[in-house]
Amino acid sequence: MWTRSRFLNEYVPGLFTVALDSFMTQRAVNMYDKLCTIKTSAKKSEEDSIRSGLGLPTRKGEGAPIGYDVQIEGAKQKWVHAVYAMGVRITEEAVDDNLYHLNGGGNADDLQDIFDDLGRSMATNPEVLCARFFNSATATTYHTTRGALALASTAHYRLDGTTFSNLATSTDLTYSTFWANLVAAENQYDHRSLRVKKNVNKLWVPPQLERAGLEVLKSSDRPDTPNRAINAYAKSGRAIQLMVWPEMTDTDMWVLQCQGRGIIFFWARKTRFAREKEFQTGDFMCKSDQRFAAEVADERDFMFNVPA
Repeated sequence: MWTRSRFLNEYVPGLFTVALDSFMTQRAVNMYDKLCTIKTSAKKSEEDSIRSGLGLPTRKGEGAPIGYDVQIEGAKQKWVHAVYAMGVRITEEAVDDNLYHLNGGGNADDLQDIFDDLGRSMATNPEVLCARFFNSATATTYHTTRGALALASTAHYRLDGTTFSNLATSTDLTYSTFWANLVAAENQYDHRSLRVKKNVNKLWVPPQLERAGLEVLKSSDRPDTPNRAINAYAKSGRAIQLMVWPEMTDTDMWVLQCQGRGIIFFWARKTRFAREKEFQTGDFMCKSDQRFAAEVADERDFMFNVPA
């Protein structure tokens, strides 16, 4: 006999398996965790401040006192955790009418699709929200640096008062532009205008630029000339990963990412699933929620190329 008790005891676990399996499958193909530094948080929010290093020592004359220097304190960045949640419910009448019998019934596939979609939606949410760092890189709509600027800007400031750019506005992905931007990304100045060496480890592209990225990174010879010229990158000993991200909506945008803090993603509460039967209506309900925050920690870890 079909009863609500049988539905809850026998079929709800199976439905939860559908939701969890789809969540895990989608999570396995997500890439936001390769873009961000992932951490956990047990607080309402997180804060991070920066300080410059010291400048160069000055020449001291005989018998003269030494000079003293101090670090320069910079602005703070704040991560405020937001909760994202979604639920689905099945009416008591639907259970009574056996519409959602998983082993064959009127609309069994509908119910499985609902739970499958729930799992996929929860797994995809961090991916889509983190893609805003690239898709809105030149705007301050969703994320800003600690200097209240867009992540990709020509006017980022250093604590010593100088400025720098991590945005190239008219550079399609070619061997020559890749090499020029690679040099720029790897050779930068710190907050006291002293040279720092950064290592580029990822090249982010949309699917439309996968071929160009592979040609630049994998060709043994230069891909932009018929002459037998070597690919200098291939001989340089670098090991840059090509990251093809379908969530990138600008089809000719490409981004170099350096090792470093870059973007920090805090999990305050990882995704969880729950189920319950409502007393008043008899409806079966299930929900999923997650709590996290992601913000820019160091804009110097990115070199953006956004052709007009």
